[in-house]
Amino acid sequence: MEQEYDQITAFHYSAFRPSLHLQILKECLAEGDERPLGLDVGCGTGQSSIALTHYCEKVIGIEPSKEMLAKSIEHPRIAYHHSDSIYFDFPDSFFDVITFAGSLYYAKSQQLLDEVLRIGKDSSVVVIYDFDLPLDAVLEKLKVNNKFEKPSNYDHKVNFDGLNPGSLKTKKQLNKSLLLEISVGDVSHLLLSSKDNYGLLCETFGREKLYDKISQKLRLIFQSESIPVTAKTYSTVYQISK
Repeated sequence: MEQEYDQITAFHYSAFRPSLHLQILKECLAEGDERPLGLDVGCGTGQSSIALTHYCEKVIGIEPSKEMLAKSIEHPRIAYHHSDSIYFDFPDSFFDVITFAGSLYYAKSQQLLDEVLRIGKDSSVVVIYDFDLPLDAVLEKLKVNNKFEKPSNYDHKVNFDGLNPGSLKTKKQLNKSLLLEISVGDVSHLLLSSKDNYGLLCETFGREKLYDKISQKLRLIFQSESIPVTAKTYSTVYQISK
């Protein structure tokens, strides 16, 4: 069942992600400052890696989930690799830019930071960023409530604070809110890309044609083909000074 959930949620994850990666990177990286090689750690299905190609001639995306990689978006300047280790198979001082898009929370450790410092070049940039699309109000409209749900420990603001930074220097931190108009179909994909939400929605609507049922219900509730959602973005930019 767990593998089936992974495959289904990976499908919906790849079907739609809001185009926030590039918007966030524009705030973090200098326009026109293209660098040779970037590393996207925890690249998912590749949306964050594609955004990074606007700033790097070539990008390597690494991802621990084989289900996500199976849905990765092909791009002529991106090479995807499966890796579930915090120790990277790359030479010392190799990358010009290293990004973590919503992935650092799952892997944060001193060992990982030490690896980042090892594989990053002198003056390379490290960007930690994430965004939150709260859909609790939409779930409530769908009458999907989990009374026993524990508060999530997930931290969208996570960065390398609390670790020994070594040669890593903080350049800036940014937190912003953006109002998005997202189509009903894409909101349905967002809901179903979460394992927790998928389980709750299955209990409420049944598994058969679940995406169609949710989309139809949302159209009836909102009487519209789009739903306003406020996205919260978080980013920390570092520079390695060896």
